[in-house]
Amino acid sequence: MKNKAYTLIELISVIVILSIVTVITVPKVIDIIGVSRLTAYNFSKKNIIKSAQLNYLADVSNSKVIEYTVDDLITNGYLKKDIKNPLTNEKYEDTKVLITNEDGVVSYDYIEGNTLYDIIMKLNDKDGVYKQGNDYIFKGIDAKNYISFDGKIYRILKIDLYRNIYLINDEINNAITRDKLNEFKTAYLNDNYLEKARENIKSIEILDYNDYKNSFLDNETYIINNSNVWMKNKNDYKVISNITNNIIERENANVRLVLKMKSSASLKGGNGTQLKPYEIEK
Repeated sequence: MKNKAYTLIELISVIVILSIVTVITVPKVIDIIGVSRLTAYNFSKKNIIKSAQLNYLADVSNSKVIEYTVDDLITNGYLKKDIKNPLTNEKYEDTKVLITNEDGVVSYDYIEGNTLYDIIMKLNDKDGVYKQGNDYIFKGIDAKNYISFDGKIYRILKIDLYRNIYLINDEINNAITRDKLNEFKTAYLNDNYLEKARENIKSIEILDYNDYKNSFLDNETYIINNSNVWMKNKNDYKVISNITNNIIERENANVRLVLKMKSSASLKGGNGTQLKPYEIEK
């Protein structure tokens, strides 16, 4: 039987068809692999959180705040030694579960990378950071506490025992009646932040007299709005009018909004200066 030879046109046609098939199928295969890895990653994430929960229940220290790194959970026997991140196929680095027990409400936050607390706890008074009780307080006009979030610049007031981050926006200066506070806070949160950014916000609070007490250094505070400044007067804290220089009633002071950020909010850069503020990952 005589062998039939392929013509050049037939060969080219086959190559074209194979190319088309490749163009169509390869991205789909890549997508399938990507989805598979993401599914495995989410399963591994849940497993790490569950392991941290079991470790926490067995921990007799009763700490209000505790964190377990992946290495901790491996050492304590709650995770296998060969566990790897399905997305990178490498060992987990800088991954931990932060557990907080705030007035009986226990939260388990999965964290990759550094949080603001990880950075702040390494600073000192030269950077404007003071450890007072269980809080890290920023003080002084030159404190390195600038932070960028959702396209806006804030100043960090403090980080509390539960590692919640309190931010104040210098641009916000609203006179709000007391009976409208809750309504205003709800509207402000819904209208001023992208959905992804709102996931990092624990609540919006009103900064009042008591919250100003910890923000002073040598009778000065960096928190100055357009009409008044809180300062220490003898053994009490008063509101001083920038216009008349007289003491005014606290109730008449302009209300300042504070973002209370979740402890799990992670950083992606910055050093806290005005030119290079910390950046919260969205």
